[in-house]
Amino acid sequence: MRVLHFSDVHLGAEIHGRRDPEKGMHTQLKDFLRCLDFMVETAVDKDVDAVLFTGDAYHSRRPDPLPQREFIKRIISLSERNIAVLILAGNHDLPPVQGEASALDIFSVVKIPGVVFTRRPEVISLPTRKGELQVFCLPYLPRRSLVSVEEERALDEDKVQQLMGRRVREGLESLLQKSNQSDSPAILVGHIWVQGAEFSGSERILTSSAEPIVPPSVLRHRRFAYVGLGHIHRHQAIDGFKPPIVYAGSLGRLDFGEEKQPKGFVIVDLERTREGEWEAKWQFIQTPTRQFITVKLDVRNSTDPTQTAIESLNSNPQIDGAVVRVLIFIKEAQREQINLGKLREILEKRADYISSIETRTEEKQEINDPIARTPEEFEKQLRQNPIHLLEEWLEKKSQSDKQIKERKSQLLDLAQKLMENI
Repeated sequence: MRVLHFSDVHLGAEIHGRRDPEKGMHTQLKDFLRCLDFMVETAVDKDVDAVLFTGDAYHSRRPDPLPQREFIKRIISLSERNIAVLILAGNHDLPPVQGEASALDIFSVVKIPGVVFTRRPEVISLPTRKGELQVFCLPYLPRRSLVSVEEERALDEDKVQQLMGRRVREGLESLLQKSNQSDSPAILVGHIWVQGAEFSGSERILTSSAEPIVPPSVLRHRRFAYVGLGHIHRHQAIDGFKPPIVYAGSLGRLDFGEEKQPKGFVIVDLERTREGEWEAKWQFIQTPTRQFITVKLDVRNSTDPTQTAIESLNSNPQIDGAVVRVLIFIKEAQREQINLGKLREILEKRADYISSIETRTEEKQEINDPIARTPEEFEKQLRQNPIHLLEEWLEKKSQSDKQIKERKSQLLDLAQKLMENI
């Protein structure tokens, strides 16, 4: 049996690009749709039996009709080719208010042959042309679905994380116990944060205050031939143990934090071993997403900085059809000698989109340089309780600000109420 696993499409993101005034479609949406079409074509060409989508179809929880229409069209295209499809809810797919409808609920109301959508933990028996595929589903699990306000008040953040992790494990064990002991292959899909996963640059602002960080061991079980995940935009496999735990990553590039990362989806072949167990062999396939290019020009030693910059741009083939940002390093005395309008005019003829053209008078740290911490240190910082961080900051500021010292308790109470409402 052959399965295609893709994730994090984020249709409707309009971060780098422009809107076509005639067709009303943003260039970033065009890029993502091109990647989606490539995925569908690959599924057909590779004779895929099932497609598993692990969350975040849209960038907004209340997407515009245009990205909704285009996503549904691609799903119907798979259905028409007798390819089974499972759609899992990610955090961007859930409504902002509990009890409201999700944009993906349309797949539960309007029945499309072979297409299943779920926004709750469950086991789905997915019929394919090669037989049954058991799919264990862990959609995005908000903090409040795992720990109550009362429980949280009595625990520090580390204990809250342990409690959430334990409840994810218990929930998965319950699914395993309730599922039928079928001889068919089984896959676990989830939209979750696994401990040890590496982020894209755009995801470094993530905070764990709203979700569990799950150890890989929680997801491993001999029943699963493959564990396919969404949520983290960097494609990666978590360690080398079996079954493979794989983030497909986002289908296209969202911003410059993902400039140097390959984007795509995963093809999984499920085969029986001599012992009769199912195992997965997988490969990552890159999509034709737009290139994001940062061009650095150092003209500090030039007598004609504009001409030097033009020559450097003309000799750079990478900017053709790419999303480009330009950083020009100059001396303070050269500031009036740089003609940014002329540089933009040249770039507009070649680049898909110009993000920015900046001048700098001194070398600065790379924008996309990783934060100077180990993954463990970074993860530990993300896991800190925001209230504790606020308390530390207020304590520090109160030493020099009398008003903050007097209002510290009131500010902390208001912050706690805000967190509870969230």
